[in-house]
Amino acid sequence: MAGLVYVRTGGVRGDAVLEQPGHATVSGFLAIVTWLTVNAALMCLVLWLDRGGTSPLTFLRRVAAPTAPAMTGYGLLGVLLSVVWLGGLGIVAVFLVVVPLLVARWTLSLYETERNAQAATMRAFIQVIETKDLYTRGHSERVSEGVGVLGRHLRLTDDRQQALEHAGLLHDVGKVGVPTRIIQKPGRLEDFEMDAIRLHPARGVELIGNIPFLEEVKSAVLHHHEKYDGTGYPAGLAGENIPYFARIIGIVDAFDCLTSTRSYRAARGVEETLEILLQDRYTHFDPRLVDAFVEVIRKDGWKSAAADQPAPDETVRVAIDHDDLSLGSGGGASGSAAGPDAG
Repeated sequence: MAGLVYVRTGGVRGDAVLEQPGHATVSGFLAIVTWLTVNAALMCLVLWLDRGGTSPLTFLRRVAAPTAPAMTGYGLLGVLLSVVWLGGLGIVAVFLVVVPLLVARWTLSLYETERNAQAATMRAFIQVIETKDLYTRGHSERVSEGVGVLGRHLRLTDDRQQALEHAGLLHDVGKVGVPTRIIQKPGRLEDFEMDAIRLHPARGVELIGNIPFLEEVKSAVLHHHEKYDGTGYPAGLAGENIPYFARIIGIVDAFDCLTSTRSYRAARGVEETLEILLQDRYTHFDPRLVDAFVEVIRKDGWKSAAADQPAPDETVRVAIDHDDLSLGSGGGASGSAAGPDAG
């Protein structure tokens, strides 16, 4: 099909390419587009016949569309290689065109390997932190996944999407400096204990401060406990003065906390928690981001915390989640997230 399109659109062959390079380039581009389109259509047909977990629309959105520009670029490099070859360089054209490309790919692969190693280190670091409390195992991973889902729904660019997911993973990294007895304490905290909890965003920024590629993540880590009405911490920011990523993380952080088991209560249901988020719009959370999150969760679902979490301690009588974003001045949650028994 691609070859047919090349010929039918006036594509020249052989030495004539040197006389009409413009025609060759345009026809080559159209041939490449045809090749990608037919290939994508055939893949969609296979996925439709297979009736598996990946739908044709998902393939087009997550695979075909993101890779199309790169594949088009490779095709045009092929056109360039052909023109240089016909220009009289022959096999030397391969080295002039392909070798620089291979070097560039090798350099990018080293960069990607370094990024992956850093991500693996961060995940290991987070796992060490979360062993302080069995009830919060996997919390940071789930928040990272949740903000990623919301980010894709909001159509963030790839760079911002990656930064947002890093911020979600690292939002609680500062808890490494919080004494374990405070993190594991059920119920309300004393004022000095709450002060230690409220320091964890700043401590998190200190920990990631020397990692260059996390530069844009810092404000999200520092401000993910701010409230939309300005009563949060550490800076008391309100509304859109709260960094965009921090507003996203605050929603997903609270959602995962409430849908996870804690020592003093069982996990809440997904729909119940979504209603809590909707009730706490304008006070705790950005209303537009809450609406977007509720929409995407009701559409795609949510993978709640693992069923092997410890059961709640029945001797604990409080219904306060001091690990939630909705922290009141008394050390416990406020608003709908605190539950009906909160005082």
